[in-house]
Amino acid sequence: MSWNISDRAAALRLYHREGSVVAAQRAFRRELGRRNAPGRHTLLRWAAAFEQRGSVTRAPHHHPGLRVPRSLLRRIRRAIARKPRVSIRALVTRTGLSRSTVHRVLRHYLGLFPFKLQLVQHLRRGDKAKRKRFCTWALEKWRSPGFRNGLLMTDEAAFCLDGTVNKHNCRIWGSENPHAVVEQEEGSPSLTVWCGVCARGVLGPFFFEERRRPVSVTAARYRRLFLGSVVPALRKLRMPRSRVWYQQDGASSHTARVVLAGLQEKFPGRVISKGGNVPWPPRSPDLSINDFFLWGHVKNVVYSSPVRSIRQLKQRIRKVIRGLPQLCSAARSTRCPTDFESV
Repeated sequence: MSWNISDRAAALRLYHREGSVVAAQRAFRRELGRRNAPGRHTLLRWAAAFEQRGSVTRAPHHHPGLRVPRSLLRRIRRAIARKPRVSIRALVTRTGLSRSTVHRVLRHYLGLFPFKLQLVQHLRRGDKAKRKRFCTWALEKWRSPGFRNGLLMTDEAAFCLDGTVNKHNCRIWGSENPHAVVEQEEGSPSLTVWCGVCARGVLGPFFFEERRRPVSVTAARYRRLFLGSVVPALRKLRMPRSRVWYQQDGASSHTARVVLAGLQEKFPGRVISKGGNVPWPPRSPDLSINDFFLWGHVKNVVYSSPVRSIRQLKQRIRKVIRGLPQLCSAARSTRCPTDFESV
């Protein structure tokens, strides 16, 4: 149990007044109205500390002298300088030292701290004003049930076979916060997935692939996607295209002239996009349900166990998203799918 300074002082005062540990413990419970009292060894340790140092606080911990050879110390310093994300386990393997010794060297001798990764979106000058204008417009439109029921928020996400960065297990050693950017290794097979979220459920998933092989997103492929897959999916959900507000981010494949022309043909006057009828604010993933909920949820479930192949990856993505339309439909009354009031 943790005791504060006032508790320690009161217990020590009662110990000197009563003359015994048991009597002091009884008086401590009775006078302070406590259910528990300091134990015998704890009370005697406080008394000894007060006699030696005149204080009931803990003595400052003095680390033993440097028992690590300076050559090993330099090796650890160079290893951290070359690769700040190196793990303690890797340093233990390289140096042959114990885990506690390596940790003590990093913290107390080199003055380093393990910073946890934080994924953030860098904003530029003028972004906040654009976000405010869009949110003001969206809140005004939100009063209309037609807008809430017709808003379709779309986005793509890349799923790699090797998964995503585990922010809970990854640390960056440094004396100051490095504000690091997460980078993915090249060469890992990946699959680009498109989904749309509306009040009636989730459209998709639709995969960017040719001859059953994953491909990158281009303007031509994106246009073929919404013409050949998205529009028929809207018909299956019985959503009239004349009432759909189509939202997308400002990716170059989304804002090509041929793509915007096709969107205006299918959703005239109701395109929320860079170059569309309503400008979508740049660098605003927190305004889209796909970014702030859908992809994170799907990836957490998909990567709960190792993925062996693209085929298995597709099966897992379909299985996870197949259960989402019921959740979205059940949330229509609470306005959860696209509630801009939380922004």
